[in-house]
Amino acid sequence: MIALWTLATYLIASIPYSVLLGKWIFGVDIREYGDGNPGATNVYRASGSKFWFIVAVCLDGAKGLFPVGIAYWMVGIRDMGIVPIALAAIAGHAFSVFLRFDGGKAVAVTFGTWIGLTIFEMPLVMGIMLVYWFRSLKESNWVVVVMLLYVLLYLLLTRPTYLPFLAIWLGNFLIVLFRHRQGLNRLPTIKRWLPLLPKNGASAA
Repeated sequence: MIALWTLATYLIASIPYSVLLGKWIFGVDIREYGDGNPGATNVYRASGSKFWFIVAVCLDGAKGLFPVGIAYWMVGIRDMGIVPIALAAIAGHAFSVFLRFDGGKAVAVTFGTWIGLTIFEMPLVMGIMLVYWFRSLKESNWVVVVMLLYVLLYLLLTRPTYLPFLAIWLGNFLIVLFRHRQGLNRLPTIKRWLPLLPKNGASAA
């Protein structure tokens, strides 16, 4: 059952909703805009529409929310069996079989997956950290990476012995790190001073 659920989750998450929205609604290939990423951000760049950007984000998040949430809460898969299912959702979006194993940067589907696992607890932590570091650092790729490091810290403080969540975090982090690798070629720099950050504007490690 775990294998079938994992495969089904991967195929569901592989559906490139943002690319389909671009073609069906605007008649464009969103991969020809911005950084070429087949994700929600390029839906906005191609259309200029905040509405369709939000739709794309919600659809990408749903890829993780529903298959993972149903497996975890309704089917009751709460041992290590939930790990491949959760990672299949993230990997399906990041390495879509329908896009020749290319894909998005997996931010929205990461949120959706953790909503499926923890309802609003973990996404609240992620959202706060994402906003904080987005306002603090210049490089958006580093913002996502640092946010996930704080997720690990939160897990270690609240669930230090629950191995499924720690394993999911590790796989999630490695996938996001790979998808954001091109933007991590230099250390992040501080954009503005906020509490907990040095005032001199030097590079942050």
